Amino acid sequence: MSQHPDVVFEAGAAYPALVSLKSALARHDWPGARAVLDAATPGSRTSLIDLAADEAPRDFLENVFRDDPADGAAGALLGAHLTSVGWNIRGSGRARNVSREQFAAFHEWLRRAEQVLIETTARCPGDPAGWSRRLTTSLGLQTGEAEFRRRYDRVAEADPHHWPAQTSMIQRLCPKWGGSWEKVHRFAHEASAAAPLGSLSGSLVAKAHIEHWFSLVVDDEAAAIAYLRTPAVRDSIYDAARRSVGAPQFRPELGWVRAANEFAFLFSELGDRGATAWLFGGLGTLATRLPWQWVRGDAVETIRARREWAR
Repeated sequence: MSQHPDVVFEAGAAYPALVSLKSALARHDWPGARAVLDAATPGSRTSLIDLAADEAPRDFLENVFRDDPADGAAGALLGAHLTSVGWNIRGSGRARNVSREQFAAFHEWLRRAEQVLIETTARCPGDPAGWSRRLTTSLGLQTGEAEFRRRYDRVAEADPHHWPAQTSMIQRLCPKWGGSWEKVHRFAHEASAAAPLGSLSGSLVAKAHIEHWFSLVVDDEAAAIAYLRTPAVRDSIYDAARRSVGAPQFRPELGWVRAANEFAFLFSELGDRGATAWLFGGLGTLATRLPWQWVRGDAVETIRARREWAR
């Protein structure tokens, strides 16, 4: 739990289902874990699997999957756990800062995850969670954009507006992974426009602009702010907010805290006190480290300062 009562980063504070899932896994209660996952929407189910994977007991999951390889939830969760182990070894830094030994271990764990997930998606081809996890292994193993898109298409067949997979696609299309900003923004706008009003998919445009902003702010903070304040970019941010967090149909599905923080960040960068205050008001103490930690200084202090500014 966060040490700051006014800035809470603990996901369980926003999502009681995640607390229930982690509790069931900790006591090796697979029926209890399945009950939580089975009650979730497809997108929330994948997000729950992602958020619980890091701390999930590996031996227990391996036993569950061995006993029933046709259990798509078990396969997706085990695959996500193995992927998480590998990614923790690699770290989140740039490739040039990762040692040869780290890369070797990273790829070994991802290949283990792939073996599990290949079997899972073969047995449960209509389950988007397994395919969504194979997007992460595809990214780490550098299988190429064509293979990544093939996997994404399998997710979209099962759930056309699967937000966890869509956020992975945003990452894959970024220049840092061999894509381009044109591809990033085109995908974000098309996915947002196709989604129902009030869905998390509407926030993809905001996520794309934050990725673009971050690529600029590393070298030139003024250029990054100028980019966001370009009329076309500014208009698209407001339109995205109206289609997602600002729509009457918007509901607090798992992932909403991240989306609301991203819009709060963008509106504060745009100098819109009213919109920023409205979002912070809906969030209360809830926060996400990204994108706030990309601003120079401490993330907690940045959030506090912008809340106060918005008031």
